[in-house]
Amino acid sequence: MFYRITTYFSLFCCSIILIGCSVLFAPQEWSDNYALMDGARSTSPQMIDGNLETVGETIFSSTGGGARAGGIGYANFKGSEVIVTLPEKRRVHRIVLKADNLKHFIIYADRGGGIIDGADWQFVKEMQSVKTKTIDLRITIPYLTDRIRILVLKTTEDAQLVRETSVNLGGLRILGSRGAPGKIREIEIYGFKTAEQAEADDVVETREKELDELLEFE
Repeated sequence: MFYRITTYFSLFCCSIILIGCSVLFAPQEWSDNYALMDGARSTSPQMIDGNLETVGETIFSSTGGGARAGGIGYANFKGSEVIVTLPEKRRVHRIVLKADNLKHFIIYADRGGGIIDGADWQFVKEMQSVKTKTIDLRITIPYLTDRIRILVLKTTEDAQLVRETSVNLGGLRILGSRGAPGKIREIEIYGFKTAEQAEADDVVETREKELDELLEFE
């Protein structure tokens, strides 16, 4: 009897552990694209219109590169930038850029409460020597924020533009000092779905499937 009770108890404990592990390690689903939320804004609206046929350009900054982790900055280089503002703060886990010419850029998240324009830009991620037009970035340390800033430091069109804007003065060739703006088709911002959102989506999907089956039956 004691052996049987011990066996049942062991099986019960194992089942509890397995259920707990399945919940803990269950794959999380990405949220909807926050940049397409009602009320979301961008300094280049074409970048968050959901249309890959439209291309927005970054705007040259008058405030410089801003601070990076460790206090290292790009104060002597006024790169071009785009800022996406969400209608409310969300925890950002993933950013996808669909761009035409990005080569080197930095992403910041606004922690709020800063002196200038109320913004406190926190360094998130830096990408150099970009070679793809779709850049899928996973954020290791997610940020609760309502503003994302992308500072473009180099593009694939910079060299050509510098050559085109250079001038000759008395036999001395002076190169243009400003690069090309970043050209981005879409900026997508994601978090994780909550359990309630995932459950609601499952209910909607089930109802839509049942409706489709009814229509097919008719």
